[in-house]
Amino acid sequence: MICRHSAHSFMRWQPGARRLFNSDGVCMSELMISLAIGSFVLATALTTLNIVQTHAGKQQRSLNQQQDLRLGLEVFEQEVRLATAETIVTAASDQFMFYANLSDHRTVTTAGLNHGQTVLPVLDGSGWGEGKTLSVCGQQGCESHRLARAGQRFHLTLVDPIQSSFPEGASVQIRNRVVYYVKRQEAGQSNLMRMVDGGASVLIDGLDDLRFLYRNDLGQSTAQAALVRRVILEINSDQPLHRMVREVSIRS
Repeated sequence: MICRHSAHSFMRWQPGARRLFNSDGVCMSELMISLAIGSFVLATALTTLNIVQTHAGKQQRSLNQQQDLRLGLEVFEQEVRLATAETIVTAASDQFMFYANLSDHRTVTTAGLNHGQTVLPVLDGSGWGEGKTLSVCGQQGCESHRLARAGQRFHLTLVDPIQSSFPEGASVQIRNRVVYYVKRQEAGQSNLMRMVDGGASVLIDGLDDLRFLYRNDLGQSTAQAALVRRVILEINSDQPLHRMVREVSIRS
């Protein structure tokens, strides 16, 4: 190379200039250029890596949001199917409330029940949580009561006494209070909230907007809980699907 040939000639006449060259005769300009090229390549590689990581992170967040949306809608559909017109309390655009036996806890009495009784002899009361609301039903109607303590194998203890008499074999089942409602955020987004027996949690978050709609037997819009036969959840999101509609038929 010209730089190396010139360096050797120059160094024979100028011994003090040796400090500008290494033992192989490589000049400082070559080193500077090499370092500059190396730095540029490294910077380009780091920039590319950052772009790839950012893109991968966005894709992962999008996948997680879609997964949460899908799972949330599955929970909504499964639970709303358990509602009946008689158990619906509220049918509003921002809230849907009803009663249902979500865990399918049900049993029968093993003896007749008398007015004023607080302990119910049952076939199996294990696994029934303290404070849960239950419904006792016979031919003359139903009563709602709360459990004073967790259910036992062969009996359930109520907070308040039975008001009527029930025969042996009366139906007893859990009655969960289920509420789905819209919670608006300060940032302008909305969350779909789920509350069961007083404990609220976010089911689906980060939505642009959502609302509940209702249809009667004829497919017409209705706001009367007793006439509701189908519940529609309409979601607007910044996700790829943008707008989603879930229509669920309740029990007849």
